[in-house]
Amino acid sequence: MKNCKLFLFLTILSFPGFALAQKSDEIKIHMIQKGKKTALRQENIPHFIQFGIMSKNHDDFKKKYHTGITYQNCVISSAISKQAKENNLAIAKVLTEKYGDAWKKDLGMIPYGL
Repeated sequence: MKNCKLFLFLTILSFPGFALAQKSDEIKIHMIQKGKKTALRQENIPHFIQFGIMSKNHDDFKKKYHTGITYQNCVISSAISKQAKENNLAIAKVLTEKYGDAWKKDLGMIPYGL
């Protein structure tokens, strides 16, 4: 009988926790940057944001146009997608004003959002 009462008591206490956990709409994102992303930001150069697996080495493009390419995860949220599009459009505008369309041929791919 004691075990039954204890079980019911613990079960009742756990339900308010589930209800509160489901009502929260807040999303927290913790990002830890490693490898090339950190190196690009330390060089203080603009960089295109791409998603997926790195297709080729862009070191020649980075040296010629002082613009890097950062590859991120394959999973894309709407917020990250919007940020990447805005970033890539701004960089593309600057490169087009400065170099014309030649940079597009040298890059060898279409940046996300263009």
